[in-house]
Amino acid sequence: MLTIGTRQHNFNALILTMKSIILGPLGLLVAFCCFYQPADAALAAMSIDLGSQFIKIGLVKPGVPMDIVLNKESRRKTPNVISFKNDERFFAEAAAAMSSSHPQSTYNFLLSLIARKEGDDAFTTFKKTFPFTAFEFDDVRKTVIFPYKEEKYNVETLLAMILWNAKKVTEAYADQTVKDVVITVPIFLNQAERRAIASAAEIAGLNLLQLLNDGSAAALNYGVFRRKEITEKPTHMLIYDMGAVKTTATIVQYVLESTRKDGKDKQPTLRTVGVGYDKTLGGLEITNRLRDHLEKVFRDTVSTSKDISTNGRAIGKLHKEAERVKQVLSANKDTYAQVESLFEEQNFRAKVTRDELEKMIEDLEPRIAAPILDAIAMSQLKVEDLDLVVLMGAGTRVPKVKDILKTILKDKEISNFLNTDEAIAMGAVYQAAHLSKSFKVLPFNINEKILYPVFVNFLTKTEEGTMKPIRKSLFGENYPVPNRVMHFSSYSDDFKIDVQDADKNPLSSIEITGVKDAIEKEVTDEHSILKGVKTTFSIDLSGIVSVEKASVVVEKVPTTEEKEKYEVDKKEFDEWEKEQEELKKKEKAEKKEKEEKKKAEKEAGEEKKEEDTAAEEKKDEETKEDVEKPVVVKKTKPVEPKAKKINVALTVKETKTDNIDLNEEEVTAAKKVLGDFEHKEKEKHDREEAMNSLEGLIYDLAVRLEDGEEYAEYVTEDEKKAILEEVAVLKVWFEDDVSLETKKEDFDERRIKLEELTAKPNARKQERLDVPKVAEVLEDHFNKSMTFHAMALNLTQFEEGQEGNKTFTETELEVLTKLIESTTEWWTEKKAAFDSQPKNEDVVVKASEVAEKARDLEREVRYLVNKLKIASSKKSKESEKKKAKKEKDSAKEKKDDDAPETTTEEQTEESQTPPPTESENTKEDESATTEEPKKEAEHDASEL
Repeated sequence: MLTIGTRQHNFNALILTMKSIILGPLGLLVAFCCFYQPADAALAAMSIDLGSQFIKIGLVKPGVPMDIVLNKESRRKTPNVISFKNDERFFAEAAAAMSSSHPQSTYNFLLSLIARKEGDDAFTTFKKTFPFTAFEFDDVRKTVIFPYKEEKYNVETLLAMILWNAKKVTEAYADQTVKDVVITVPIFLNQAERRAIASAAEIAGLNLLQLLNDGSAAALNYGVFRRKEITEKPTHMLIYDMGAVKTTATIVQYVLESTRKDGKDKQPTLRTVGVGYDKTLGGLEITNRLRDHLEKVFRDTVSTSKDISTNGRAIGKLHKEAERVKQVLSANKDTYAQVESLFEEQNFRAKVTRDELEKMIEDLEPRIAAPILDAIAMSQLKVEDLDLVVLMGAGTRVPKVKDILKTILKDKEISNFLNTDEAIAMGAVYQAAHLSKSFKVLPFNINEKILYPVFVNFLTKTEEGTMKPIRKSLFGENYPVPNRVMHFSSYSDDFKIDVQDADKNPLSSIEITGVKDAIEKEVTDEHSILKGVKTTFSIDLSGIVSVEKASVVVEKVPTTEEKEKYEVDKKEFDEWEKEQEELKKKEKAEKKEKEEKKKAEKEAGEEKKEEDTAAEEKKDEETKEDVEKPVVVKKTKPVEPKAKKINVALTVKETKTDNIDLNEEEVTAAKKVLGDFEHKEKEKHDREEAMNSLEGLIYDLAVRLEDGEEYAEYVTEDEKKAILEEVAVLKVWFEDDVSLETKKEDFDERRIKLEELTAKPNARKQERLDVPKVAEVLEDHFNKSMTFHAMALNLTQFEEGQEGNKTFTETELEVLTKLIESTTEWWTEKKAAFDSQPKNEDVVVKASEVAEKARDLEREVRYLVNKLKIASSKKSKESEKKKAKKEKDSAKEKKDDDAPETTTEEQTEESQTPPPTESENTKEDESATTEEPKKEAEHDASEL
């Protein structure tokens, strides 16, 4: 549907463009205004494969079913890094390039720090990898914050900036606003980490549809393109992903099944059955070990006054070179690591072999194998049960890692049917299209596994009257229902419940208040029974658990009086209903008796009896009218009183205990920070654009005004002097006065002044380019007009000896003749003057004037051509009509010669047949005449 709409829109744009050519500049403006419509944000959705080192972005919109977004450098993946310099943000490639030059204000691998508290091992690893990146901890939340000058940014705000940049890159690529997004994350992220990413998406101005597990996204990308291969027999696929800082093994099951009770409407389903992971094993671990090796080689081979580890730039350069060497050794047995001016102006060059690298990581072999073994154990499958195996992530390209995996998988074939770099983003963008309201895609069910089941702890009353702690499952490992309702029947006052994960780590504390007041208000007598407190919990598509609402449930049972009244009313209603049935039967019998009596009398044919009967019926009717009819009172069947449940809403306050989330004020403040940065960066961009435009114009004019240059031919001496003086003034202004504080308006003001000085030379040059082009059109119209004029004269001479009106009048031919002569004379004079005058003088004739003459000539010829077409069509019809009549008369004469003489009666009948009227003969002529436009009346010579 979207595709059809897009094609129709493009067709309409083409029609409007054609009309604009006919209507001129005004028509073009009107056509553009009609065509332009703001893009609707609801017609596009995006996905973000949020990796620790790189992010990939997917896009779906009308005309672009599913595609990977190219960034500003036209690359399909973007470094997940942000850097600050001079109060300006840098993203992607620009930020990555600053990792070595500005390590203090460049932030990498933020995803591994999100929702982590002080003392977590992740900060030790981060400090070891990026020793010169400054960070500290929030006094209240105990989470990491990054200081930059006078400001301090929490990790959610920095991640929001990266997501904001991804949004802007996508909008530039899509040429429209995009807000709906599905973000992929590792499956092992806990509740706090998922909430933190959701907060970052909100700060970035994105509408988060779902946090989708990256293994599920990759598997979905495989499944949607192979729907027909999925059957009721389950197939299993292992996805092993070694990224930059983590390794996961996911076993998924594809099966065709129904979600309905009757088993109909079966749809493909993707179900995660096994997961294994290592949160700290990835390509970064291998890079760090190689960097440490190169650092040791540098110390052993190069003599310096200070240790290299004290210099942030040197360590940054070594880290970048180690990453490059690691990639080269994936395809080569040895290579050289070399960095110019690494430290204290000392160059570094060292040979590194693949054997050395493999020896550095040989202790990682058990950790590389563990995720697969854990996933197989969770799925309760064997290696032989796996139908497909896919390797993803840059870490799996290391030959040693491949060898270890082949051993574990018993040399099972590793498939290459997925574009592993983009599979996660492409699968997630399909899910984004499914969840977005703007698209309709074929359903593909996703059942993800909850790695951290959620439990609720509360107190319940025992038979002895004491309170005993209870732990109950809220959301288990299998794909959960969206909502879960729990009843607490042991509380008559305000109470608290605790939500924990499977390892008894606290997630949140829920305080429910207003219980006592609700009970006192509703439980007023023995007919009000307290059923407890009903609490509704929910888990969204992102796997985030929250409490929705709570209420006191009171059951109101019917009283004895209500039950007795119901019995009395029911008895009365039953008696009344029985009476009504008897009356209906009696009326039916009487009606039947009368009908039979009337039928018998009719058959006997006794007229007198019929009269008596009629008189009797009339008498009966009069008698009935005299007797007052009883009023029928309708009764309603009484409703049996039943127990009613009343829900009284309570106040629910949920406090997250695993990690303190950003509150509403902090989120608003973070949004303001992003807005301020965006405003400043836009101002800077506009200022730089204005400055570059003016500076480019200055140096361009200085070159173009030199003797011998083409542009100089169109400038007079006075104009040249004035322009060069202004250029000299502006050059001095640029050298002496322009600074970072110079505003955009200052550049614009001076550029406008310079453009005013160059307006006339530019106009002359443009006219010199345009006039020859328009002159070609005029010459073409001359040739066509002369040809048509000669044909029209010949036609007129031919029609003089024939009956009927002429096609063209003498006035029309005279007008065309004079127009051709006057235009020819005008153009001959103007062309000679135009060719002879100097280029630095204002042109004697403009392109618009030549175009106007061409339009006048073309309009006159077109008028006569249309008239010729109408006349030709009319004459053709008359000729066909005469020919048909002639054939008919010939056939009739032949028939009269062959046929015997007719009788007098037949001749009389023929003579009575009326001949065709004049109106019938001329019907077609009138029809053709009425189609002729009103403007085709005789041409008036005064129009010209």
